[in-house]
Amino acid sequence: MEIAVAVEGDWPDFLVLAKDEGWRVPPVEEALLTGVLAPCVSVLRQQGAACGFVSAVCHGRNGWIGNLIVAPAARRRGYGERLFAHALAALEERGARSLWLTASELGRPLYERHGFVAVDGIERWISPPRARKPSVPAAIHGATEALSAADRRAWGERRLLLLGALTASGQPFACKETVALLQGGRDLQVLGPWYSATCCPRENRQVLSALLAAADPEVEIACDLLASSPLRSLLAAAGFAPVGGAALMVSGDRAGVDLRRVMALASLGSMG
Repeated sequence: MEIAVAVEGDWPDFLVLAKDEGWRVPPVEEALLTGVLAPCVSVLRQQGAACGFVSAVCHGRNGWIGNLIVAPAARRRGYGERLFAHALAALEERGARSLWLTASELGRPLYERHGFVAVDGIERWISPPRARKPSVPAAIHGATEALSAADRRAWGERRLLLLGALTASGQPFACKETVALLQGGRDLQVLGPWYSATCCPRENRQVLSALLAAADPEVEIACDLLASSPLRSLLAAAGFAPVGGAALMVSGDRAGVDLRRVMALASLGSMG
């Protein structure tokens, strides 16, 4: 058994495991994890075969563990715990002071044994393909800068690599103290990150309306909403429905992080 940095040839094995587990891997996340963040993905091999994966992405002070998965035939051998320990060590070596992840009920005991505590919940909301909206959103100047500033205020650091990749192929929308990003994709669009300093209903409604007008109506939209945010009714009114959830967990010093500003994550659980 060995744990090593995943290579390009390992990715199809990961996608098969992820599909069997019911995971969604957005195009932008796949491009990041097979591109500039490829060294952050590790694979566990047993006799040369890929049996499990984990990602450990460090933004600076904050590190995120995601994509922890073990092949069904290789479970109950401690491989998941070994991968998790490997990710922890990698983030600590890179200088991360607070470690984050999203946990299913099945995985939560493992993380709690390592000192992680739940600080919020994550709710996955999905908007199915819908009839095209006749309105066209007006250009919102300065939305990219507003997104970068809101992200920095929420997480206490500049997550330049992540936001640069997301905004390069996405569309940000802003209204006063609220800003959100629409990530495009042929099979799945993602709504996030989404920040709102005051949680103003009018601002959030305007941002969501502009975002939906720009979205591809033939492709569903996923949003990983913080359970503490007040936006459930807004999403429900716009045709979204909840399809599952997880715990948002953290270990270490999270000084400087203000989750009250965070409405939805930038990724579907793997990078924050």
